[in-house]
Amino acid sequence: MEIQEIVDQAKQDILDFHAKYPNGVVIIRWATATGKSKLSVLLSQFFDTEIISADSRQIFRYMNIWTDKIAQDIRDRIPHHQIDIVDPDERYTAGQRQKDTYRIIEEIQSRGKLPMIVWGTGLYIDTIYKNFSLPEAKPNAQLRDELYAKEEAQPGYLHQTLSQLDPEEAQKLHPNSTRYLVRALEIFYTTGETKTASFIQQAVKYPLLMLGLRREKEEGNRMINARIKDMLAQGLLAEVQGLLDRGYTKDLQSMQGIGYKEIIPVLEGKCSLKDAEELLKKNTHHLAKKQRTRFRRYIAEGKQTPKQDVEYKVYHLA
Repeated sequence: MEIQEIVDQAKQDILDFHAKYPNGVVIIRWATATGKSKLSVLLSQFFDTEIISADSRQIFRYMNIWTDKIAQDIRDRIPHHQIDIVDPDERYTAGQRQKDTYRIIEEIQSRGKLPMIVWGTGLYIDTIYKNFSLPEAKPNAQLRDELYAKEEAQPGYLHQTLSQLDPEEAQKLHPNSTRYLVRALEIFYTTGETKTASFIQQAVKYPLLMLGLRREKEEGNRMINARIKDMLAQGLLAEVQGLLDRGYTKDLQSMQGIGYKEIIPVLEGKCSLKDAEELLKKNTHHLAKKQRTRFRRYIAEGKQTPKQDVEYKVYHLA
């Protein structure tokens, strides 16, 4: 389908869904560089919407180019939420995200508008789609530092420890997924409950229309490569240097994401820009593959075991 065909079909699907569920929420999801933001803006020409970003990096101030934040003139015209809400050295948990997203949905609906969530991070969509009962485990900087130090002194420590305390969660995580291992252990040590026991899936709080926007892998990778070139041309190096100049160090969680960890070695003189660009492509292709895998599970669930009050649609871009 061409983009205009998708817009027309999505418009009708939203009208049908909203007639059935006046308090429903629309979610647009699929892999990076498929055109989700563009579709959300085009649909906003027909609906009185406010858009909620579900991206784990767009929450950070000063991180604009790589996170591909929607242009300010569009944000002035169409309200966007969950963008530029914390500094790069602040932490923002999935539990906070879920609570804030529900509050924002209620505020949008109170204004008689349609909430539209545009996916960037699968976990953040799952906090709404699966409506996890999330643990009240606030970040503990001292505990995290201790856990990181133990892992550095004894590689594999985190995964081994989690395997003993929460084997089901450990099985889901790669031994090198340090940040997620630390968070799972932090939940246990803070609450006394495992993450597996804490993350209980519940019925959706609001009816959901899950719109999937899909491209062929080859075309998606081509668009990723073009986007990376464009971001470098826009001044990605200068943006990352600006973050470092502000005192945000490379060990921060926000600086460990794709797009920052590859550029910092260039600024340190440890890597050429050409090599960094190739690494950016490789890592982003890998991320897109993981995202496609995650959302294929949503498609399968929609066909085999659909959730109550959830409708599923997938559009294939030509």
